Amino acid sequence: MKLRSVKLARAIWLIQLVDINPRGLNLLALIPPIVTKYKFQLFPVEPNELGFGKEIKEIKFSGGSFQKDTQHDIGVDLTLYNDGLVVDTRSSTEDSDAFLNEFLNWISTEFNLVPYQEILRSKLYLSELWVKTDKSLNTLNPKLENFAKRLTSLIVGHGHHPIAFETSGITFWTDPSVINPPGPFRFERTIDIPFSENRYYSAAPLQTNVHLEMLTELESILSS
Repeated sequence: MKLRSVKLARAIWLIQLVDINPRGLNLLALIPPIVTKYKFQLFPVEPNELGFGKEIKEIKFSGGSFQKDTQHDIGVDLTLYNDGLVVDTRSSTEDSDAFLNEFLNWISTEFNLVPYQEILRSKLYLSELWVKTDKSLNTLNPKLENFAKRLTSLIVGHGHHPIAFETSGITFWTDPSVINPPGPFRFERTIDIPFSENRYYSAAPLQTNVHLEMLTELESILSS
């Protein structure tokens, strides 16, 4: 399985934001330093966009820059909610985690807030990747290939150009009755891209590196 590009690497850290500020400091003062430090291009400017002290529905900072090290400047988006923070990059969830770690340590030191380590409840992830493989999903079960051929035969001769159906996606879900279920694991051909390019989209509630490991394992199954 060859990685083509990272569409999204999202880290979600669940924290009750009110707990980070038990002394009731004016956190509106954080906005300008956050924008300056991370060079966000889009950020809240209207009073109704700044929900500190109220129920924070969503406060977004977009088009920022995270200096991971001297050689890597990572694009980053940050969104604050009542119950946590969401960071998106297009590099890896490891980088998204690194940003959140730096960001929360910085604001706790700079503004004398509670260290996040004392109130962090859990971490969630969403990884979306474009990958390439020459393995076919039809190999999962020969009956699927026969089914696709049967489907093709029913369509051919009805005014369509020559076509051939094939198994083009597989999805793993959990029971939605579970409280806060994770998102699905999806592996499917990229929409509107010729099959000959063997380009696939995959999404998983995993860290980027683990997602790639699972895709490699899936490719091995398709090869057997």
